Amino acid sequence: MKIKSIKVITLSMPFNHGGKKVIFHGKEWKSLEFNLIKIETNKGITGWGEAFGYTSWKSVKVAIEEMVAPLLIDKDIENIPNLLLVLQKSLHLFGRYGVTMFAISGVEIALWDALGKEKNKPIHELLGKKNKEEFKAYSSLFRYGDPKIIEEKCKQSLDDGYQAIKLHEVEEKCIEAGGKGSGNIPLMLDVNCAWNYEETIAKKDFLQNMKLKWLEEPIYPPEDYQTLAKLSEELGVPIACGENACTEFEFKAMINQKAISYAQPSVIKVGGIYEMYKIIQNCEMSNIQVMPHSAYFGPGFLATLQLAALMTEDTYIERFYLDIEKEFYPGFKKALNGMYKLPTGPGLGIDFDYKTLSKYEI
Repeated sequence: MKIKSIKVITLSMPFNHGGKKVIFHGKEWKSLEFNLIKIETNKGITGWGEAFGYTSWKSVKVAIEEMVAPLLIDKDIENIPNLLLVLQKSLHLFGRYGVTMFAISGVEIALWDALGKEKNKPIHELLGKKNKEEFKAYSSLFRYGDPKIIEEKCKQSLDDGYQAIKLHEVEEKCIEAGGKGSGNIPLMLDVNCAWNYEETIAKKDFLQNMKLKWLEEPIYPPEDYQTLAKLSEELGVPIACGENACTEFEFKAMINQKAISYAQPSVIKVGGIYEMYKIIQNCEMSNIQVMPHSAYFGPGFLATLQLAALMTEDTYIERFYLDIEKEFYPGFKKALNGMYKLPTGPGLGIDFDYKTLSKYEI
């Protein structure tokens, strides 16, 4: 089966976070931009992928159209790992990080979706042995900076079935509000690289008292694995990192430096499904649990579930707890008894209805 065409479709989806006005990259943040990749094959099969977007969507779209797609047209997709190697080697001049890897990731996901549909198998069956089909789900809250709103959002999360919650707060009063609102369920904290080593250590007693399941990306830059390793040894709180890392080699560096307790690869950033599959294998061989970064709503979310099915260790699946105007896959807006179930269809498992989403196309 050969690749006939590769098209990037960008959606701008209004969303509601339920908090105060937020300025993001210079303007009010009212919509999420999604780069969807549509691959058509010579057998009439369509594969869908997703590349990291937000305010980088234009750069990623051009990278796919001008850098990635020309290398793939008319290529056979039977051996996707080999195609991935060709892409990475051909494009390494432009960086193995950021926009280039986002572009490769989205296209690679679409290739797996198409191949799975041709073989009439879900992606996890093309890669290995399924070890689980249900996954713990957690609600990943927006950063509100308001204790009252945080407590309300924690309660809503519990009402929607989630049995674990992640905060994105940096102020102690807001973190405490999340602890109060979540009760006795697992609580995680992602500060998005807000602190340095000294600031994090100064909060040691407070963070320990919060009994966090993990502290995510406490310091800037996130790839300072030497300092993360020092914190992992001294802080007394498990460290999670990886949503900003690309390729298996960065994760090997984290593991080798003993920087983390939890690895958080993002399938629409690291290089795609096969790259993340290798990351999962490396982590499990090193007794590092994988907690995927999956704060997306489209094909990247389903790709995460397909990979989670192959994990031998326990994992949590992240749901970015926002109300988007139109869901890609409505069945995942809530967590039934705190769990998500693996879809059973071929490829990614479910196809979204593009007709209902096309009105958001840029």
